[in-house]
Amino acid sequence: MSLIRLVYASESRLVDANRRAELDRILTSARRFNDQNGITGFLLATEKAFAQVLEGSRDNVAETYGRIVMDPRHTAFRVLSEEPIVARSFAGWAMGIAERDETTSFIFGLYGVTPEADLHAQPLEILVDLAGELAGRPA
Repeated sequence: MSLIRLVYASESRLVDANRRAELDRILTSARRFNDQNGITGFLLATEKAFAQVLEGSRDNVAETYGRIVMDPRHTAFRVLSEEPIVARSFAGWAMGIAERDETTSFIFGLYGVTPEADLHAQPLEILVDLAGELAGRPA
């Protein structure tokens, strides 16, 4: 099976009042669907934005991205890359996540992700490197 990697960024429509519950719902649904469909990946989340790496077969990644685009919790999508890959970078993750919070703020900052220059403004290489760095951290 040939694999592709799709990387996108979007603006978040989550509100603080229910942000944690909504992120939990996103992860529960994504992990179940991804596990059943051979999708791996990693989600980066800040108060204002998302960036995500999806890996799998072309059809499954396209279907997954199509569902995400219809999700009202996102807006202003920007596909940064969709390309064939030889091996998965996030093979151990049905869907991993890292949020910018008190614990990870320093690491996000090292990659230039700040409140003024959030995820949706970052280039592809920065987002993939940041996801890889944070995916390597103990859960």
